[in-house]
Amino acid sequence: MENMKEETEKRIEFIDLIKGICIILIVMSHVGGSFSTFDSYPIVTCFRMPLYFFISGIFFRSYSGLVDFIIRKTNKLLIPFLFFYISAFALQYLISHLFPYYFQMPVELSELLIIFKPHALIPFNPPIWFLLALYNCCLLFYIVHYFRGKHLGLMFCMIAIIGATGFYLGKARISLPLYSDVAMTALPFYTAGFWIRRYNFFLYVHRFDKYIPILVIVALCIMYLTARKFGMRTNNYSGNIIQFYTAALTGIFMILLICKRIRKLKGISYLGRYSIIMLCIHGPIIYFQYRFFSRFITNELMMSITVFTMTLLTCTIMIPFFVKLLPKFVAQKDCIPPPKTIIL
Repeated sequence: MENMKEETEKRIEFIDLIKGICIILIVMSHVGGSFSTFDSYPIVTCFRMPLYFFISGIFFRSYSGLVDFIIRKTNKLLIPFLFFYISAFALQYLISHLFPYYFQMPVELSELLIIFKPHALIPFNPPIWFLLALYNCCLLFYIVHYFRGKHLGLMFCMIAIIGATGFYLGKARISLPLYSDVAMTALPFYTAGFWIRRYNFFLYVHRFDKYIPILVIVALCIMYLTARKFGMRTNNYSGNIIQFYTAALTGIFMILLICKRIRKLKGISYLGRYSIIMLCIHGPIIYFQYRFFSRFITNELMMSITVFTMTLLTCTIMIPFFVKLLPKFVAQKDCIPPPKTIIL
């Protein structure tokens, strides 16, 4: 029992580090500026958002049924989305009317409806689109997961068909509301996360761990050959379907191996533990910091470094505030009580 507990703790540290690295890469991409060159390399971006879907799949549970599952995912994803969607809009709306000449960011009430437009860029908090896409992806997997017991082959066929349909909807520039097409494309990544936990062969300590450096080099070579530019929010991919999934899954595999070897980096693992909060607050923070520091800093590289550093620092300071004072709105506690399971 003690060994099992020790392995569980290692796994949690390992996954927090993965999420921490992922959210830092996302922050860098949203800071832009001098970081845009780094973010333009497909080998850097090919696994970033797929990795988030993969990690979410690791924690999949069907709970006591569909209603219980929907309530729990609503608590974890929809309620944080709505909270940060409305609060970010309210913040910018208020500031744009109180200080119109200082910040110059007019916000109209009609923008609250922008989420109903396919692939909408949410101007007052762009990163939170992911929560809606992940919610839909969770529901999709719950449906196909029903066939796992007696029709495993059918389940995998359904996942492949749904993923390919989502991918080719993107190729055809056919958009579905609420990022549903993105959720379809991401379903294979979510499934891979679920499967690697259930039948894992490298999440825990294994004799093959000594080959991690070699495997990482091989993964980098494969990514270099297959990675192409893509935008997951817009479901837009420049390569073919084999290149897309190969590069993304290989990148995920590489990050898993690297983080397994490192296990924990205190600051990064902390941000990973509360990655949903950081995902939801870093967009507005970057927005306001750019407008503040632009009055003092003219060098683009210095601006990017300053905004990036201050964003990480500000998020680190604000996370305890949300966890302690607003836990039900940031996926730390249940806002809607799940149904009680009756044990006979």
